[in-house]
Amino acid sequence: MKKMANVFIATCVSGLSDAVRKILPSTSITSINRINKDAGPGITHEEVAAIEKHADILLADVPVIQAVAHSAQKLKWAASTWAGVEGLVKFIKDTKTPSFTVTRMGGAFNTLMCEYVLANILARERHVLELAKQQEAATWDKVPYMKYRSLSELTVCILGLGEIGTAVASLCGKLGMKVIGVTRNPVADDRKCPEVTQYSLVTDLSEVLAVSDYVVSILPSTPQSRGLLSADMFSHCKNKVCYTGDMFSHCKNKKTVFINIGRGDVVDEESIVKAINNGWLGGAVLDVFDQEPLPPTSRLWSLPGVIVTPHLAGPSTANQ
Repeated sequence: MKKMANVFIATCVSGLSDAVRKILPSTSITSINRINKDAGPGITHEEVAAIEKHADILLADVPVIQAVAHSAQKLKWAASTWAGVEGLVKFIKDTKTPSFTVTRMGGAFNTLMCEYVLANILARERHVLELAKQQEAATWDKVPYMKYRSLSELTVCILGLGEIGTAVASLCGKLGMKVIGVTRNPVADDRKCPEVTQYSLVTDLSEVLAVSDYVVSILPSTPQSRGLLSADMFSHCKNKVCYTGDMFSHCKNKKTVFINIGRGDVVDEESIVKAINNGWLGGAVLDVFDQEPLPPTSRLWSLPGVIVTPHLAGPSTANQ
């Protein structure tokens, strides 16, 4: 009889072990609750030792996989609960390639991150925050908010057309937005997303920013992407030209809004502050930061036009 694999689950995601047990009721599963901490695996030395000695399969947050990468005795497969792989890639490059297969979470992030982007675009275009403040003041005045743009009038630039970026681009395109996809290398015709109106290279980023109402970064953290969006690059958003339909109808002085759901080190805080204060950006929606948690002293918390969320655009519950 084939021996049953020992599965270990070590994560901050509440209820993940129970969800897996429902799917695999006959599988031997050891559940470890990881403490979400900035440094270290977030589990005890005894729990690390148990994984090293007994685990055949490990479903875990990246810091746990790093902790056992070169000491696991039986491990055949480690599945990360995170979408990002840069932490593991850097760890492997700095040490050595592990003897087991490593995979990342895929697919589950697409819909929720699409919803995050769409929710923020709609909220800004329909003046949701301003109307909420008006409600708090018990004021009835619709005149300032009667003018808004429909989704079909918007041009959205997507930086990073991986799995998640393509899903965001597809949704935006299906809702009528003009979508410009920016990639580092040319994309073959058979791999292009049909909802992407225009493909551009990162070398043309300044021209793309100048015609975009929204710039959505879903870029990973790589040597090529870190610091890509400097304040000087954001200056191209100042005099935005907007295309409506098939003709160049008019120039709008509506500033571009930057949405970041990729990695925080694509742009530094000072560049965002400078871009907002100089009028290059009309606002920003930030879910990721170079330093997390974002320090209370950060100017981003109170910067006009900036929405700060605590890295929650992707799934954070077991069911998700």
